[in-house]
Amino acid sequence: MQLKWIKKVFSDGRHNAFTGLTLFKGHYLLAFRNAEKHGSESSKQVIMTSPDGEQWRVLQETVLSESIVAPHALPPGTPMDYRDSYFLNVGDELKLYSFFVPPMRRNEDERMAPPGTLLMTSRDGVNWSEPVMVCAGAILWKPIFWQGRFWCAGYRREPGVGYVIRMYESDDGKTWLQGSVIAGGSECMLTPAGANTLRAFVRTEKKPCHMEIWESQTPFTTWERLAVIPKIIQAPHLVTLNGNQYLFGRETPSYQDEAQAMKPPSSLRRCKIWKVVETVVGEVLELPSSGDTSYVGTAIRPDGLLLVSYYSQHEAKDPDPQHDDPNNKPSDIFVAAIQL
Repeated sequence: MQLKWIKKVFSDGRHNAFTGLTLFKGHYLLAFRNAEKHGSESSKQVIMTSPDGEQWRVLQETVLSESIVAPHALPPGTPMDYRDSYFLNVGDELKLYSFFVPPMRRNEDERMAPPGTLLMTSRDGVNWSEPVMVCAGAILWKPIFWQGRFWCAGYRREPGVGYVIRMYESDDGKTWLQGSVIAGGSECMLTPAGANTLRAFVRTEKKPCHMEIWESQTPFTTWERLAVIPKIIQAPHLVTLNGNQYLFGRETPSYQDEAQAMKPPSSLRRCKIWKVVETVVGEVLELPSSGDTSYVGTAIRPDGLLLVSYYSQHEAKDPDPQHDDPNNKPSDIFVAAIQL
């Protein structure tokens, strides 16, 4: 892989994050969350469009908390943190998933209420439906369409246990059935690994927080841990290109001192790409990035270039350089073009 060019496509001095990218019916779509900080109770979802992946304009902005048309899992007026944008192209329809997380209770390691996943749909990529609640109680992470059905790993924080990832499946991408427990962890992407096999790339939340690979066969009632990747990789995104599989994510350096739990500077975080061979990953490219970064989307141009959307703070002006707190600092949206 070789980085051909990179463009900053959105920057307004706020925290822009959690991107999704796709090519649908001849034009590119980029979605992300715009807020004042990483964890925000006041945000909007921005959708941009481009004819070539290089020149972008804002198509629409949606305040999700004011637009949900399905019954809500929380009392009206409850503040919520809306995040992420996952496009899923199913041919004649484009699905855009996002989710909300209620704020943390003060001084408690649990949230006020369960999270939920939202869905918007479009037939042309221009006109979008209102967001509908499709999964109350879990965050669905990057649904896929495989073997004629929709599949996804969903996670939530369970009291007394911590983060737990479960299997979800659906006939239509709207009504989801909860299945088996995959593993402990949060962000988890499923990927096919054979005619009857799925693999799960898991972001773990317990030290040393190294990524794990789990596998299951039809009917996906039990999962086996295949490997531990000795890296902290967050926001997993998997793509198969020219017969090779690649993992995208944010690499966070391990704690420098386990006993004192000293975190390395956030400036050492990077958005990276790894080639996956069986259960081993090898780094192939590092994108210009630092701080709060990654959460990518991908799309292939007709000329063979791979477009990658992500967010980063490496060019954003730091309003408080004395404090290493990336969650409360601005971040920008980028699109990179990669030659395979």
